Amino acid sequence: MPRILLTNDDGIYSNGIRAAVKALNELGEVYLVAPLFQRSASGRAMTLHRPIRAKRVDVPGAKIAYGIDGTPTDCVIFALARFGEFDLTVSGINLGENLSTEITVSGTASAAIEAATHDVPSIAISLEVDWKKTLGEGEGVDFSASAHFLKRIAGAILEKGLPEGVDMLNVNVPSDATRETGIAITRLARKRYCPTVEERIDPKGNPYYWIVGKLLEEFEPGTDAYALKVERKVSVTPINIDMTARVDFEELKNVLFGDT
Repeated sequence: MPRILLTNDDGIYSNGIRAAVKALNELGEVYLVAPLFQRSASGRAMTLHRPIRAKRVDVPGAKIAYGIDGTPTDCVIFALARFGEFDLTVSGINLGENLSTEITVSGTASAAIEAATHDVPSIAISLEVDWKKTLGEGEGVDFSASAHFLKRIAGAILEKGLPEGVDMLNVNVPSDATRETGIAITRLARKRYCPTVEERIDPKGNPYYWIVGKLLEEFEPGTDAYALKVERKVSVTPINIDMTARVDFEELKNVLFGDT
């Protein structure tokens, strides 16, 4: 039976990861290792300067479940070291979409990227929700459509594998999706946010700073953001973790260093 590693960045008590367990346990043995607490926007950070602690958690449908007081990347590393090889890694179902090249900030996508570096086919899956609902555990959120697409995509990968040159899939599901919602194979948009720093004053009169971001509203056709936000389709973006630019190396050498 296939072995599936499941993680997220919303935390092990998120309803999204519980929905993912239900979607995946008919496909294989689900090993759940996720942060004990919300770790959104942690990127590929890993904990190197203190020990990490693991807590067994009872999650129906999972063969075994651990909550880790670390990052999503820590969870993947822990699972691989503790339980060995996996046939598939799934990160999600995340509360809130993860779009554009900014997926490198996402703990959800970065957990899948970490697994992909260990040659494990991986899926990061996110559900578009109102931003206020990204702060909790997904109370009242309907995960049925996203769970349907997760099971469909995971089953296909377990059966056929990923195409040559694809290490992971980044999937985003519209909030109003049904099982009949269309699917678009997309590329990453350039940006989703324009971040800046907002200065505020604390009660003692001292300034402090909050990183905030303005959402972009216009996107190029063919991108993940356009598919999700304009076409209202499920966006599936194939990701190769080799970020080397596809350029003529000799031409670049001449531009940088001349004929030397």
